[in-house]
Amino acid sequence: MFRPKTIRARLLISFVAIALLPTVAATAASTIIVYRNGQSQVLDRLESVAALREVELTSWTQALQEELILALQEGYALGRARLVLDYPSDDKPSELYDSAVRGRLQMLVDQMQYANKIFLLDLEGRIVLSTNMAEEGADVSGQRYFVRGIDGSYINLPFISPRYDSGGVQAAVPVIGEDGEPIGVLVSSTGERVLNEILEDRTGLGETGRVYLVNSNHALMMPTFPEGIAPGFPSDELDYVYSDGINMVIENGGSVAGVLDDHAGTRVIGVYRWLSSLEAALVVEQDVSEVFGAIYTTVLVNGAVALFSVLLAVGASLLITRSISEPLVSLAATATEITSGDLERSARVEREDEIGTLAHAFNSMTTQLRELIESLEQRVETRTRALQQRAQQLETSAQVSREITAILEIDELLSRVVDLIRQGFGYYSVRVFLVDEEAGLLVQRASSGGAMKMIQPLDIDGSSPNSEAVRLNDHVLIEDVARDLSAADVIEPPGTGSQLVIPLQVGGQVIGTLDVLSQKADAFTADDVLAIQILGDQTAIAIVNARLYEKSQELAVVQERNRLARELHDSVTQSLYSLGLLSEGWRRLVSAGQLDNVEEHLLRIGEISQNALKEMRRLIYELRPPVLEQEGLLGALHRRLEAVEGRVGIDARLEVEDLVDMPAYVEEGLYRIALEALNNSLKHASANTVTVRIRADGGQLVLEVIDDGVGFDPQPINLDGRMGITSMRERAAQIGGELSVVAEPGAGTMIKASVDCESWVHQAQVGSQMKEVS
Repeated sequence: MFRPKTIRARLLISFVAIALLPTVAATAASTIIVYRNGQSQVLDRLESVAALREVELTSWTQALQEELILALQEGYALGRARLVLDYPSDDKPSELYDSAVRGRLQMLVDQMQYANKIFLLDLEGRIVLSTNMAEEGADVSGQRYFVRGIDGSYINLPFISPRYDSGGVQAAVPVIGEDGEPIGVLVSSTGERVLNEILEDRTGLGETGRVYLVNSNHALMMPTFPEGIAPGFPSDELDYVYSDGINMVIENGGSVAGVLDDHAGTRVIGVYRWLSSLEAALVVEQDVSEVFGAIYTTVLVNGAVALFSVLLAVGASLLITRSISEPLVSLAATATEITSGDLERSARVEREDEIGTLAHAFNSMTTQLRELIESLEQRVETRTRALQQRAQQLETSAQVSREITAILEIDELLSRVVDLIRQGFGYYSVRVFLVDEEAGLLVQRASSGGAMKMIQPLDIDGSSPNSEAVRLNDHVLIEDVARDLSAADVIEPPGTGSQLVIPLQVGGQVIGTLDVLSQKADAFTADDVLAIQILGDQTAIAIVNARLYEKSQELAVVQERNRLARELHDSVTQSLYSLGLLSEGWRRLVSAGQLDNVEEHLLRIGEISQNALKEMRRLIYELRPPVLEQEGLLGALHRRLEAVEGRVGIDARLEVEDLVDMPAYVEEGLYRIALEALNNSLKHASANTVTVRIRADGGQLVLEVIDDGVGFDPQPINLDGRMGITSMRERAAQIGGELSVVAEPGAGTMIKASVDCESWVHQAQVGSQMKEVS
């Protein structure tokens, strides 16, 4: 088997390279020269073909135009044409004249080399006179030769396209009136024979060469090629052609030549020229496979010569290298067997030179390898177990991080933590102690595994491992509980081998300990200590968060109680106090016999009682659990109007013109604004009717609270300082809207909150991005 890295292979490759490099260099140089010369010769030949075809096409088109121009210049031809165009079509003398002129035109056609008919067009594109009487009166205003022929001489070629007629070739010249303005167009028509002869000329094109024309719209005009010469050019299927060369000359003019892809993706050598007189690109192409056939033959010959040289060099090199490398082969085979695992194999020492020294080294290396491999397998197994344990620790750490962030109740949190650590790490028992600063004790709050039994609180100043971890604010590792702890300090269950205590601390303050027990002595490695320390830090942060949550809940309750107390003091208590004072005063008046205005006094007492009842109902409603989440904005508003306004005798209405799906925070903001407005109406408006209306106005959602109460003049009053206007405006701004107040003394009040729908879409996107970042 040939091995490139052996000495034998290197010697062989070196000899072969020395023999092969000159041959390869000569072959490559010859190939490059032949390729470049061949390409240059073919391009020159195709350029000559293109130049010749351009001259032939130009001469032919000029001859067509000159024949037509001479026809106008012959005798009185121009005057006759003018007279025919000026005669009314229904004038009988003109018919005789037309017949005479038609005969004259036919005579000219018989004398022309190319034209087979001549016809005269008026400015409307109608054939007024033709050598083919059947065409007279036909409308050809849409033909390009008419449109372009009015402005000057024009040759129309039969391109394959619905925008051009395909009735042969037309030459057109304008008929100029006596005032110098065109009055018609004289057109001659000829067949495509001469054009096809020019394009079908095979001179210099080989077997695959082809010549064709493409106009500025990429419409094709080409002769019918013999089968196999123009693949991909079926004239009955292909209308338009595109290639890099055609695109460049159509867009930029001039000429392009080189090796390119044709319209069908075939590699060709092509010459592309823009013929401005014909408004078309002249394309001359020949397949690369034919052009470079001779080059490929030369390359094959050179390759055969190079191959023969290689074989010759290999034969000679084998003879030379065998004598040099044979002594090394045996030693290499022995080394290969040793490296494949046969460590009992020994190299034969037959020589006293460098190869013999190498054989002695192999034998020494084999002995060392046998000793190393035996210990290596054991170390790999140990490391694999350690990596598996580390992966389990990381997975457990990640799971603890995910779950403790969602738990805010401390006991549930700690129970979940100890269970996850015990299950993930496989320890005997896991416990959590929290510091009771007032008592100076460590109190067990959670336990899992073999230590499920609650133990007595530990003195922080005691000698237990947990107490020591709190005082030192560092982990305490007991590698062998039976050996390292005294009987008085052992609080662990029977069967505990080793113990690790991690302090739970936040901001340098210890709040408890994480106590991990194993049934094995010396069970905790440095990686275990680091992993459990990380879990302890996460647990400490979760405990602080849970405590803060509990405090925030308690604070919220206190704040709500204080708010309700203020509301009772400012509204109901004051109303009841006023009711008591007025009742006592009027009782004395009645006792004194002063009965005037008794009915008015009783009405006043009723009003105060009614207002107190309204306030009590409002406060009781606010004490009930919110229904916004369960029933949405409409359901919550309906409940409020029924529970408060409806029961105090106010005609309350909820009108919804459009149902709009809105985010939860928008619903809550609008709900709070509506409650504040309704509360204001109860307190200040003395209204009989209250209407809450929700509607969509353009791109905005509008909430209106309208009452028919006493109203007020908003101009001289600082609205931001009364009736909770500031609170409502702040809530409207928070949800991306604005608040307006419309009021008039004696004409009621309207509170209007408008929210731009696009604002909550933007806030939702921002919220989503914030979630992704977090």
